[in-house]
Amino acid sequence: MRNLLPRSLAGRFGLASAAMAAAAVLIVSLGSSWLIERQQAAAERRFAVREREFHAENVSSTLHALAARMAEVAGSTILATGLVDSAGKETYLAPFLGGIRQVNGLPVQLLFTDFEGKEIAANGNARFVPGEVQWLRNQLATGRSAAAVVQSPGGAVLLALEPLRYSRTTTPEGAVFYKVRLADLALDPGLHLAWGPGGNGADDTPVDVPEIFKPLAIRVTGNSLAAPPGSAPHVEYLGAAVLALVAFAVLFLLGRRLAERLTSDLSALESFSSKVATAQAGAGSAPAGRSSEVASLASSINMMLERLAQQNEALQAEGRKLADLAEALRTADRRKDEFLAMLAHELRNPMAPISTGAELLRLAGSSDPKVQRTAEVIGRQVGHMKKIVDDLLDVSRVTRGLVQLDLAPMDLSVAVRAAADQLQPVAEKRHVALTVDAPAGGAYVMGDLERLVQVVANLLHNATKFTPAGGAIRVSVRVEEGNAVVEVADTGAGIPAEFMPELFGLFTQSERMADRSQGGLGLGLALVRKLVELHGGSVGAHSDGVGHGATFTVRLPLAQAPAAAEPAVPAPPREAPPGACILLVDDNADAADTLAALLRATGHDVAVRYSPQAAIEAAQQVRFDACVLDIGLPGMDGTQLARQLRTLPGASAARFIALTGYGQSDDRAKTADAGFHHHLVKPVDPDELVAALASARQ
Repeated sequence: MRNLLPRSLAGRFGLASAAMAAAAVLIVSLGSSWLIERQQAAAERRFAVREREFHAENVSSTLHALAARMAEVAGSTILATGLVDSAGKETYLAPFLGGIRQVNGLPVQLLFTDFEGKEIAANGNARFVPGEVQWLRNQLATGRSAAAVVQSPGGAVLLALEPLRYSRTTTPEGAVFYKVRLADLALDPGLHLAWGPGGNGADDTPVDVPEIFKPLAIRVTGNSLAAPPGSAPHVEYLGAAVLALVAFAVLFLLGRRLAERLTSDLSALESFSSKVATAQAGAGSAPAGRSSEVASLASSINMMLERLAQQNEALQAEGRKLADLAEALRTADRRKDEFLAMLAHELRNPMAPISTGAELLRLAGSSDPKVQRTAEVIGRQVGHMKKIVDDLLDVSRVTRGLVQLDLAPMDLSVAVRAAADQLQPVAEKRHVALTVDAPAGGAYVMGDLERLVQVVANLLHNATKFTPAGGAIRVSVRVEEGNAVVEVADTGAGIPAEFMPELFGLFTQSERMADRSQGGLGLGLALVRKLVELHGGSVGAHSDGVGHGATFTVRLPLAQAPAAAEPAVPAPPREAPPGACILLVDDNADAADTLAALLRATGHDVAVRYSPQAAIEAAQQVRFDACVLDIGLPGMDGTQLARQLRTLPGASAARFIALTGYGQSDDRAKTADAGFHHHLVKPVDPDELVAALASARQ
């Protein structure tokens, strides 16, 4: 049997087509039967239309006769006489109406009334319910002929009236009121009368009626030839259905068997492709098959697999390169962070003795103005360098998502006033007027107070840099469209239009000062944008150009004001008691000596040691009130030294203060775990150090 099949797929598909032709014969047979049935159905529909038209003509004839007869009765002199001669009611009026019981074989209920609708006479079989009489009276009020179809207990009835009009009056003096049952208009089974709107269906035939009945839109509807519900289909269709089922089963079995033979080669290829798709080892090559087409396809697949293997090897090599590159980038990023932290530490270490020395010059109270001015310049430049270092570290942490905000409902004006207080001395030195419009309680946000103070302070610092002497800076707070808005406006150098798109980028500085005398790394505005976005807000800038000042606007979502709390009673300021005995340990002799000199100038007794071992020996001999330790000591760092000193009598009850160039939250956590009471970042602010020492002997 296998040898009888054509070798090529085209020949095999030809054989399958021949098998399908056999099925087509059956389909044509069924289609012919269906077409004949359709033609028969069309003939039946035409017959139904003619039948409806026939009955519509009969109904039309009856209704025309009815309307004509009732109009004739209404115009009769007998009824006119009956209106004025009540004595003749039984003599001639009742017999006259009693003779009108049918019109064209259609039973009619007839009632003769006066102008108020009260009965004068009837035809003997009149049965009018109160609702029908009320309809008569309502229509008499209009003075016109009228008709209606209403439902009654015996089925639908046709009501109509013909008013009696005479030339001597303008309103009807009476009426002929009549009623017929629509069921008495005999129709074949399957047909019935319908009325009212919606009579445009395929099974509707309108009835030509007299003028009085035209508003009712009476029509004959239905189909007397329609099969009753539940009737069985034609026998020939049942036979065709059975034959179709048998043919389907036979052809399905034969076709399936034939398809399996025809597609065995393709099935082998499909199985092979599944192995390739699931990346099974040893999938090998595609089977050649027994047909020329499948053999050619298998050859193409094998060539494709060979190329895919080569490309996969190249992709894996590229993947390894990318992985190495990603690891190198992570290493570079880690080293960058380590470098920034080390840079901050190394910059802060030499700043410490410089800052302390400047403070010593100030405390010395020299009468030489040059000395005082030099001390101020040194202190100011150290502060400027400290801000650059802080901004550099903050930007690094913010861009890496390491900043955690301590969010709480807060009055935004508190942050604005705190920032203004920080920058007020700078503005005064530059002879720039700084005004604040921040009413308390006007704008509450969910914010981190320290970070929002940093945002406003950076904007104010930026404004003071580029506002010349005699200029003005205004910072304000307002509520606008569901946002709390902080606006910092200056009358300074302005911003060039071409610089606006990159204003908030990292390491970006405007050329507003041609000689860049203000310095800086261009980090402040980038840090502002990052911190504002962490608060769910936005920041923008506007300037009319060079020489026209600039306005920076921060928008933060409003929050509900917190419940009023009891006002806190401020604690009295604590001053460092004079005469505290302090152990100062720092391997940087310049930093240690200048800080010791500053502490001695404030009345303290200071023992300076330059190594951990020397500090331990000192604590074995002297009892200290406070230990100020540099964290980056050689051999033994400050945290290890603190633990050692706590075991010695001379430092067991001392307050421990950490000095370090590292000031991030994890650095502070490490010193806190080591038992330090305070963590001060170099260069140390003298006021912070005094405050930390205030508890040394209290």
